[in-house]
Order: sequence, then C-alpha cells, then structure tokens
Amino acid sequence: MLDFRFRVLDTAKAAPLFVRATKPYLLDPVSGATFQVPNPRRPDPSAPPTRRRRGWCYWMFFANPGRYLEPGASVTVVIGEFQAENLIVQ
Repeated sequence: MLDFRFRVLDTAKAAPLFVRATKPYLLDPVSGATFQVPNPRRPDPSAPPTRRRRGWCYWMFFANPGRYLEPGASVTVVIGEFQAENLIVQ
C-alpha cells in the first residue's frame, strides 16, 4: 500500500477532493499504470469524512500490488480534476 497525506488549507478549494463519487487513483507516468484506492468489504469507520476542516490532515491508501512502485519512483495523484504531479514515493 502507498499512503498519500494532504493538509486542507482552503476548505472551498478542497471540496472536490471529498466528493464520494470521485474515484481517486495514483498514476505511474512512465508505464501509464494506475493504482486504485482499495474498496473495503464494509464501510470503513476510519475513512475520511465528507466534512472538511481547515488545518486538518487527511489520508488515503493506494494499492501497490507486488510493490510495483518502489521508493524513488515519481507518481501523480489524481482526484477528479485535481492532480498532484511529480510526487516521489518514499
């Protein structure tokens, strides 16, 4: 699993990140491979809430089967129209 964390500084701008219908994914720009957020079999009580709070840190996990992405790889996180590019896997 890969852990992506972010801090909300502006709740209005962050609102699209919390739309439950949006399916975030992680993109390996070199191979074009995408990695999804695993779906739990039942609702996860630790899932980020839909309510946003300024200054709070939020997180999501992305599957990384077979440890395909290794430390040092450059990736992009895509959540709807939002893209965080050139993130380095640690």
